[in-house]
Amino acid sequence: MPLITLDSEIDVERIRPDSGNFYKFVASKEECQSLAARFDFIEVTSLSAELRVRKVARDCWDVSGMLKGDVVQACGATGVPLREAIDFLVEERYVRIAGKADEVEVHLDEAEPLENGAIRIGEMLAQSLAVAVTPWPRAPEAPDMFTSGEELPDHPFAGLAALKRQPPK
Repeated sequence: MPLITLDSEIDVERIRPDSGNFYKFVASKEECQSLAARFDFIEVTSLSAELRVRKVARDCWDVSGMLKGDVVQACGATGVPLREAIDFLVEERYVRIAGKADEVEVHLDEAEPLENGAIRIGEMLAQSLAVAVTPWPRAPEAPDMFTSGEELPDHPFAGLAALKRQPPK
């Protein structure tokens, strides 16, 4: 099973329709750091995938498999670090485009276009990670509602607010 990286591309001309084309991904420490920075995570502790790429029709290829890992994100309300295990089913379809590539409209529920006759498998894994995590993580102890308190005296209009509160002369 060939190993792939986040920079890997698979030339679809090498995909044989009559056999399994399996690939394995295990993120390096540098790739984990790069993903954490890209998606504003606190940390990506681990990320791996086992994928199958197969030709399903003329000019059409499917990528399927499982993406697994551990990610630490900040709670959207409190900033508390939250660890999340990722176990995500990857199912993507890629098609060769006939005509001009700049005129292609791709819908989320349809197929992705090939780029220069290749599947950007590493980029697909990175995007799958972004979809797999909880979009707005929230710690169980985070308050349901926030109330506004006293205005801080150092905001730009603090001086005007103080003048407004003074009794008229």
